[in-house]
Amino acid sequence: MRIIVLGAGIVGVTTAYFLRERGHEVTVVERRADVAAETSVGNAGHVCPSYATPWAAPGMPAKSLKWSLQSWLGIEAALRFTPRLDAHQWKWLKTFLAQCTPERYAVNKARMGRLARYSHSQLKQIRERLDIQYEQTSGGNLQLFRTQEGVDNAGLSTRVLAEAGVPFELLDGDGCVAFDPGLRAARNELKGGLLLPMDETGNCPLFARALAAWLKTQGVAFRLSTTVEGIEVAGGRVAGVRTSAGTLQADAYVVACAAASVPMLKPLGLDLPIYPVKGYAITVPVADPEGAPRSGVMDEYYKVAITRMGNHIRAAGTAEIGSWDTRVAPRDCATAIKSLKNLYPNGADLAKVEYWAGLRPMTPDGAPLIGKTPYANLWLNAGHGSNGWTTACGSSRIIADKIAGVATDIESADLEPQRLI
Repeated sequence: MRIIVLGAGIVGVTTAYFLRERGHEVTVVERRADVAAETSVGNAGHVCPSYATPWAAPGMPAKSLKWSLQSWLGIEAALRFTPRLDAHQWKWLKTFLAQCTPERYAVNKARMGRLARYSHSQLKQIRERLDIQYEQTSGGNLQLFRTQEGVDNAGLSTRVLAEAGVPFELLDGDGCVAFDPGLRAARNELKGGLLLPMDETGNCPLFARALAAWLKTQGVAFRLSTTVEGIEVAGGRVAGVRTSAGTLQADAYVVACAAASVPMLKPLGLDLPIYPVKGYAITVPVADPEGAPRSGVMDEYYKVAITRMGNHIRAAGTAEIGSWDTRVAPRDCATAIKSLKNLYPNGADLAKVEYWAGLRPMTPDGAPLIGKTPYANLWLNAGHGSNGWTTACGSSRIIADKIAGVATDIESADLEPQRLI
């Protein structure tokens, strides 16, 4: 079967991989000049089979209001909210708030955890089969708590982890430094931590580009610098995709365009429950390897993810609801810089900061939309939020299996788009 994949981020490239493994003739269409050059390029680098967690959680409405007020007052905050005269924004927020109950949080976290753990197994299989190197570490990641409240709140997460059989270890401040000696200078800031030994880190775009290079040797076509101008439908099916390079036709189509999937499919009458949450990141050179992170750290107080990527460090934090603008100013990354400087004062060369901003495609319940649309030959693999790197391989294996009409390895009915549309 001829299949067109729209989007060449980490989700689009891995979708192409699993479709090609099933023997399909695959073409990938991407508006950028390279793969993984938009949302994927600023990924925090954490692969978190243990810690795939929905934003919609008990207490989040109050926290969101607090953070929004802080941002409006010019105080550093983990979240910014810009209200707009946009029905899609308010509909998404209403659904998001409805997911913040303990009952919905437990359901959503279990679903995300199931997908993340499966995705991790698929990532490892690709890595081992193709011997792809992408600055990965596999020694576990560490959640850091600066307050006793943070330590106490870890109880809910550990209960869910225990029920799922996921290994973890609660550490005191000294234990955190023992795991990551680069934290030594920040010992007095640390109340404790949660070590997740299954978790990994890695350079997402480096992996995606290596995988795309291999796919080209297998006959997969990449139509880069090609913009989708519209999707043509007839008789309840997609008849073709109008692009800047002409109309492309296939037997089936997979939309994997992150937040851009929303305006792309709206003319077809599909109102996807995906909203762009603007994320910020910085990348800096390692100044002192002894004072730099050894793998991945999540600063729970500032909601900043810090990752060692070879000779560089990535710090990603601050989310902004209400912006489609990907421009970035140094002040936008102040929280990420503060967290990195505070935890690793000797490890990062903050005189050489590269700034980034991108749009993370969030669903209200945190899990992506993987499966059928009302059009017979149109499929969706989008809405991975901040967990695109963590869940891409599993999501893409699932969509390939669904298109093939075979049973998926894990329960996937609750990932179908219909649950929220």
